[in-house]
Amino acid sequence: MGPRARELYERFEQMIAACGEYHVAPAKTRIAFQGRVRFAGITSLSDKGMTCVFALPYRLNSSRFLKVEEVVPGWWAHRLRITESSQLDDEIQAWLRESYRLMGMQEWLEGSGRGKTRNRSRRLR
Repeated sequence: MGPRARELYERFEQMIAACGEYHVAPAKTRIAFQGRVRFAGITSLSDKGMTCVFALPYRLNSSRFLKVEEVVPGWWAHRLRITESSQLDDEIQAWLRESYRLMGMQEWLEGSGRGKTRNRSRRLR
């Protein structure tokens, strides 16, 4: 891993750490970040940039996303391409905190969260 890739990874992991207790689960093709369960990850990392993803129980709309898809009902994957550490800003931190809380710590499954948030669509920016 080159110096730019390391910088991007370390900044992303700092943002994950700011969400709460987590576990890193590396695999051959990705690095996953878990609370109780996986909520975010890195699928590509080089000195040219990083592709990261986080999950929410609803779709966010932003021009920053490469792709947003509902992988399974109630599990929306939001994919970002990051080429500079400055892109890892407060907006992404807020998304990661929400992902950690709702998906990683499974709060969306508690009480009325599952049915009410699944079909909600949000427009940010």
